[in-house]
Amino acid sequence: MDKYEEVELKVFGVFDSQEWKAKQIKSFPLGFDGEKGKPPYLRISILYSGGEVGIHSTSGMLMIEIFTAWGDGPTTATQIAGKLNSLFEKKSFGNLQFTLSTLTPYSRDKDNSNLGRAIYSLPFTRFGVQ
Repeated sequence: MDKYEEVELKVFGVFDSQEWKAKQIKSFPLGFDGEKGKPPYLRISILYSGGEVGIHSTSGMLMIEIFTAWGDGPTTATQIAGKLNSLFEKKSFGNLQFTLSTLTPYSRDKDNSNLGRAIYSLPFTRFGVQ
């Protein structure tokens, strides 16, 4: 399995887990065009950085956009970020390790003024040698 595919499977596996489903917060990968329904919901992106030749490791950033109803204030987005921390921050999934998260300030979404958006980001490293 390719290193990028492995990272994707592990990350999306967390959102497919019973632990996450019990939180009843919908999550979609970047590029999903289907109906998302009523907020809150998440849009998940994985950004990769380069690795050295012959090394089967990679690092990058897990970016999760948290969408809530505009007018509800930042509290819901902050609470969702806390739930994401409980699953990802300072956690390891085999050879995939996450570090400390960041949450951007809550603001009105530029594409849909009915939504508020905050961005939860989390650096990761996937270790491996060929």
